[in-house]
Amino acid sequence: MDYTKAAAGFGLLADPNRLRILGQLSQKGEQSATQLLAALPVSQPTLSHHMKLLWEGGLVQRRRMGQHTLYRLDQSALERLLAVPLGREEPPLPTHPAPPPVIIRTGHKW
Repeated sequence: MDYTKAAAGFGLLADPNRLRILGQLSQKGEQSATQLLAALPVSQPTLSHHMKLLWEGGLVQRRRMGQHTLYRLDQSALERLLAVPLGREEPPLPTHPAPPPVIIRTGHKW
């Protein structure tokens, strides 16, 4: 499992507006930006920004239909993200070697 990609995916889910968008697409299916704007409390530039992030993150698919772009939730990508194995043994992170012991010389002979 690539935890870096998973963290980026969870970062996409960490925004309330993006969760609203994903919820709308999940409930209503494929929609245009105009339909999403009518259903969500966001401006057009904000919606465009979030849709770009969701598309680049692979959670949303898009297709052109005439002058419109239609968006739909990529259910399988979302399921893969939510199925990140969290309890499995992973190789330990590299650690730095312990520093050598410090020898303090006193007035005594060794």
